[in-house]
Amino acid sequence: MIEININGKWQQVSQIDPNMTLLGYLRTIEGQNEIKEGCASGDCGACTVLMIEDGKEASDGRLALQPINSCITLLASMHKRAVYTLPTLSSQSDLHPAQKAMIECHGSQCGFCTPGFVHSMAAMHHNHENDVALSEEEITEELAGNLCRCTGYRPIIEAAMKMQQYQVPKDARIAELDSGVKIFDPVEPTRESIVSLNERVFIPETLEALNQLLKQYPDATLWAGGTDLGLELTQAYKQFDHIICLHRIAQMSEIQQSKRTIEIGAMVTYNQAQSLFESEFPSMAQLNKRIAATQIRNLGTLGGNIANASPIGDTPPVFLALQAVLKVDGVNGPRNIAIDDFFQGYKQTALEKGEYLASIEVPKLNANEHFVTFKVSKRKDDDISSVLMAAKITTKGDEIETAKVAFGGMDAIPRRCVEVEQALQGKSFALSSFEVAAEKISDSFSPMSDVRATAQYRLDVATNLIIKMGLELTGAAL
Repeated sequence: MIEININGKWQQVSQIDPNMTLLGYLRTIEGQNEIKEGCASGDCGACTVLMIEDGKEASDGRLALQPINSCITLLASMHKRAVYTLPTLSSQSDLHPAQKAMIECHGSQCGFCTPGFVHSMAAMHHNHENDVALSEEEITEELAGNLCRCTGYRPIIEAAMKMQQYQVPKDARIAELDSGVKIFDPVEPTRESIVSLNERVFIPETLEALNQLLKQYPDATLWAGGTDLGLELTQAYKQFDHIICLHRIAQMSEIQQSKRTIEIGAMVTYNQAQSLFESEFPSMAQLNKRIAATQIRNLGTLGGNIANASPIGDTPPVFLALQAVLKVDGVNGPRNIAIDDFFQGYKQTALEKGEYLASIEVPKLNANEHFVTFKVSKRKDDDISSVLMAAKITTKGDEIETAKVAFGGMDAIPRRCVEVEQALQGKSFALSSFEVAAEKISDSFSPMSDVRATAQYRLDVATNLIIKMGLELTGAAL
């Protein structure tokens, strides 16, 4: 039996399909048909709802409202989390600022996408309420995961700007978050180390409980953020026999720093890692904002993106360039895997049966180390990479001492380009060295052509990215 808070009321859920999505539950069991299914793949945002999680706070210390795609969210992954939807936003006396502004600015036409937009805007209003007014650029970034076929977005953006003038109705359920009402009891004891839904979905509270489950169910599907696995439910109509949800294992959501390294728990989400990236790897912080959209970044995890082993995943090239060490655990105990040895083939990794990625250890950058990332995709926001490059260049005086250059979208696995690295090593830290090294790309990769790019386009882009790196790092003029 799982426990989930729907619109301020805790519910116990037991006799239900273990593979049910949150959207399916809200529409068919709760009768909330205003929440729509558009793409069923986490792209359009019509299904957006608001997740509240203990420990995830807004800028002023209140519990944050996190927009998520309910269409690809496993219901069981909401255990001990709260989900707020439209009924909590307004009251009998007044509308929520997002709703009021959408009406005044004519931000809704056919209306199908409107509930999703209102949820995302409500999160914006709540999370930034006491901050300075949001800019149009910030609003566009926050709404990148909500698509509209009617309005052309201008009136919606205007509504998002105007809503900041209004206050949430004091008698709206969501206003309780402002008054300090406790959704989660911080002293509530954990009654069980493993929660089960119909003996098919399991939710461990500790690493020890996870290892115990893997001994019993070594072939179980591990559910981290589920932003890729969810598509197997909605697009491939797959039914998983056994699922283990990892979101309750606090140890896997921690970030720990020492003088020289950073250890990132595999369950740390993209958005949770943003402040770390901004302080330690600014180029990665910029890339992180272009990974999918806010809804995906609130659930998707760094560990899941690595373990998924997609050749077009955004973070594997980053961790390859940074020479991360993957800390693995499981039924046979802990071990470390150098990330260079992790990707074995298309969607294949060095993980053995009963093992999982527990954390990612990354060395901090030294003063003479330069780190860059570049993502090329058909559109800026909410899109998958055609080519992604990440590189760490270590200099010694006017010379390139070492280079680590990794690509995604160029092979069946994300991997480093050793030929380019060797061409740079020992050469002068000048644009000409990068121009010569760029010529090695065509000898190093034989990419495929697909809907995102032709093989030749990928080769040309990768070549130019090496030169672009040289221009940015050396400050050379064109």
